Amino acid sequence: MDAIVTCNGADSELALHSQPTGLEPPAASARAALEATAKRPGQNRALIFICMGIFSALSIWFCASAVLVPLMGQWDISNTQASFLTSIVNVGFCVGCLGSACTSLADFMRPQCLILAGCFGAAAANASLVLVHGLPGALVCRFMVGLFLSLVYPPGVKLLSTWFSAQHRGTAIGVMFGAFCLGSAFPQLLRSIVARHSWKPVVICTSGAAAISGTLIFTLVGVGPFPFPSMGSFSAANCAKVVCSPSVGLAIVAYSGHMWELFCVWAWIARFIEESWHLSSFTAPLLAFTVISMGGPGSWIGGMLGDRYGRVRVATVSLTTSGMCVAILGLLAHEGHLVIRVCIFLLWGLTGLSDSPQFSAIITTTADQRFVGTAVTVQLLCGYLVTVVALWVVPHMANSISWRWSFFSLAVGPLVGVTALLCMGWKGIGEVPRVEEQGCDMSPPAPQIYGEAHQEFDSAAAL
Repeated sequence: MDAIVTCNGADSELALHSQPTGLEPPAASARAALEATAKRPGQNRALIFICMGIFSALSIWFCASAVLVPLMGQWDISNTQASFLTSIVNVGFCVGCLGSACTSLADFMRPQCLILAGCFGAAAANASLVLVHGLPGALVCRFMVGLFLSLVYPPGVKLLSTWFSAQHRGTAIGVMFGAFCLGSAFPQLLRSIVARHSWKPVVICTSGAAAISGTLIFTLVGVGPFPFPSMGSFSAANCAKVVCSPSVGLAIVAYSGHMWELFCVWAWIARFIEESWHLSSFTAPLLAFTVISMGGPGSWIGGMLGDRYGRVRVATVSLTTSGMCVAILGLLAHEGHLVIRVCIFLLWGLTGLSDSPQFSAIITTTADQRFVGTAVTVQLLCGYLVTVVALWVVPHMANSISWRWSFFSLAVGPLVGVTALLCMGWKGIGEVPRVEEQGCDMSPPAPQIYGEAHQEFDSAAAL
């Protein structure tokens, strides 16, 4: 009997092709069935609880936006000061990511511990808003929120990646970014509530949800069957090599262009609709919530398509479509039929986040596997640094020129991103070859988690 071994990372399977001897061992098919039965409940649990954590974290992130109107009236805050209160979270997040990247914290410590500390810290900082009595204290609280959230988001991507092989990781990350999207959209829905009630219960509830989700992740989610190799001793030179990798560097550039567009639309969509489309202060937030929520299914669909047809290809199509939509919306402004403009905005909502899973999947599969946490942290650091600038530039351009041209200018981000992705496609980097093309997945070998049954299969396969 001739045995041919094929490897697919932690899903490695001994595929036995025998000569017609009448004896066909069922080892490969039985092991595949056992792995599917054993891993799926753990995968689903990890996916659910990590998505809960991301949803809660992003609800805290945009909580100040939901309660901004009553805060402006209570504390006598100007529009400029209000923009600082919105963007200071991004500044705190970037500072936290910078510290984490410089120390490779995401690769030294268990991701569950970082997520727990980040959720509790962000919840405490956010809840402190009810205790302060002015803008200076609120700015400190919101800065600390961003600082602690840098311990939730990057480790969450890394932890989720340990539960899915490189070939199927994009779909899982797409679901997680769907939770990211819904958490970002949730404050728009809350706006109708805080208009008639006190803003303090909203702050307390979102803070409590973040603390609970962090506890659930810490207690119920472990590292999955696709763990990343240990980093060993810290070396700044090795960490620098991570971002100098062509696939990682170009993915970060493309991600930054994507973030320039995405975060500005999310932050100013309601204002743009009110100013350009002349919709009411009640209708505009609901339409904004609907458009942003479209990113949930869009991210999930994008992740699945990326796993099947190639992540660079899907990201290029998604970023091109969303960039064209935002440029058209800026050019049309209040012109044309309202239904057409709404449909274009819904299409943008569907494609605006469908490229996000591709960037994280590319980085987690092509970066040096010892420094995946650091690579993801640097990716997010660069992307959110861009948003700090963009969130300041867009409203100032709108005040100086018009919302029409400020929205049109957002297409510059997708243009830069598509250029970087085309360079990746031209160089043939950024994709994990299919199993039939390379014979072996890039995921590290799985630990022995099936006990005696696993050993029996190995013995049978060796016959």
